[in-house]
Amino acid sequence: MLGKKKLVVAAILSVVGLSLSQTQIADAAGVTGKIEVFSWWTSGSENAALQTILASLHKSNPSLNIINEAVAGGAGTNAKQVLATRLAAGNTPDTWQTHPGGDLQGYINQHATTDLTSFYAANGWTKVMPKALIASVTSGGKIWSVLTGVHRGNVWWTNKADLAKAGVTFGASTTWPQMLAAAKKLQAVGITPFCLGDNGIWAAQHVVENILVGELGATEYNNLAQGKASWNDPKVTQALNDFATFLTMTNKDHQALQWTDAVADLASGSCAINTMGDWAYGELLVKQKKVDGVDFGYTVLGDPNTFVTVSDSFVIGSHSQNPAAAKAFLRAIMSPAVQIAFSKAKGSSPVRTDVSTKTLGKYQQMTAKVLAHGVSVASLTQGQQLVPPAVGQAYADATTIFEGNQDATAFEKSMDTATGK
Repeated sequence: MLGKKKLVVAAILSVVGLSLSQTQIADAAGVTGKIEVFSWWTSGSENAALQTILASLHKSNPSLNIINEAVAGGAGTNAKQVLATRLAAGNTPDTWQTHPGGDLQGYINQHATTDLTSFYAANGWTKVMPKALIASVTSGGKIWSVLTGVHRGNVWWTNKADLAKAGVTFGASTTWPQMLAAAKKLQAVGITPFCLGDNGIWAAQHVVENILVGELGATEYNNLAQGKASWNDPKVTQALNDFATFLTMTNKDHQALQWTDAVADLASGSCAINTMGDWAYGELLVKQKKVDGVDFGYTVLGDPNTFVTVSDSFVIGSHSQNPAAAKAFLRAIMSPAVQIAFSKAKGSSPVRTDVSTKTLGKYQQMTAKVLAHGVSVASLTQGQQLVPPAVGQAYADATTIFEGNQDATAFEKSMDTATGK
């Protein structure tokens, strides 16, 4: 008879579409000891996605004691603080979640992570991943982390019943004037146009970013983030003023809510439009039990072929107590079956190009094509841009202050100072 813990593992595997026989549980070879997996995935869809990896890891390593050290907090704000304290104290998790770009580079600079270049080669992963994705986790010619999936950040999610009540329709893309006109129609029938949950300023930053990318385009936004162009630009001013307008048309309690609360409000119809990365897709499907194309829809501000990339990845700590287990965890992430099961739960696109997306939702099938053939923009909000941490912090601070004073000139000046313009 299976023990209680193994029954739980078998149940998780069943939910995510994997299977595990009693013989496999009892006899499968694998690493032993314990592994600490450190992340910020605690919401319904995020935890479900994480469990697809952990269940697969347990399947191949049934004697391994897996410790899920997830810390709640949108965009990993709280988790990063806890991790920094642990690293400073020498209490290193075996593997932890981080974003490519500046976040990952910071850990590399601290010599806190393990070089995975030969590990990639041994597993053949460089042959089944887009070069741009490999480049996002490469520094100094070496590969440092394994991506779980790629999210599109610049999506505007809609409640279809609310839009129908207001007589509003959206195509694959829209402009800000069209978005504003739709918001006014929603207000006219008593519906709050925009859903926002920015308890933790990152969600407000996300709105600013999506408006900037939508109005300025990929190249200009990248130039701003990387200090190649001045933020003191009339188009930036217009985008910031449009964000100020957005704030007047959103739920009044937005600063008390998390991003998941805003998605729940969208699902319930208490507000009609939420701009958030497509981790919201997983939340809508998994936790809110809504149907793609029936209960909710989506559009993009500006160029429909622009893809704001938000990727999560895991590293192996250079002082891991069980590096063999950490490598087993990374192999579980890259398992073709887990790539699909993870994407179903999380709403992301697989990083492997050799897996079929036919079993994913129609939104994911569509956005995977954009990822493959469109224009990618690394998210500054989510730490994906390869810029000094001070730039990301300045952006967060400028957004916080702007929510209070709505002074576009001050916002632009602070960003020019941070980027060296």
